[in-house]
Amino acid sequence: MAVIGWKSIYETGIVALDNEHRALVEEINRLYEAVRDKRGEAVLVDILTMLEKYTVDHFQHEEKLMAEYQFSGLAEHQKHHRELIDKIAEFKNENTAGAEGLARELLAFLRGWLLGHILKVDKEYGVFLESRGGRFIE
Repeated sequence: MAVIGWKSIYETGIVALDNEHRALVEEINRLYEAVRDKRGEAVLVDILTMLEKYTVDHFQHEEKLMAEYQFSGLAEHQKHHRELIDKIAEFKNENTAGAEGLARELLAFLRGWLLGHILKVDKEYGVFLESRGGRFIE
């Protein structure tokens, strides 16, 4: 059972970026299953490592497209991205320091952040980019 089931409402309208979001949802669901099975701490380092890579790759992709198509909300969007990067670093530091219960805390944070970010922030660039180049912008 998944904590987040992908729904069409989460789609930005840009297929490549939606596929990246789907991959993140799969990782959040993997974390959920680990937490549910009381092995969340065992996958925490892997999830945090994946998140560090994901934020670099995915955010660069989004920001490149926004810059290329001259999306006026780029600076604000970058601010949201920076906040997530900082939060992931904070989780990583807490884990290194031996904090307990981080897997459950990370799960709750990611679920809220991802859904809020896609539904509120990413939808804005989705509509804009789709109007400029269609669904299949790479």
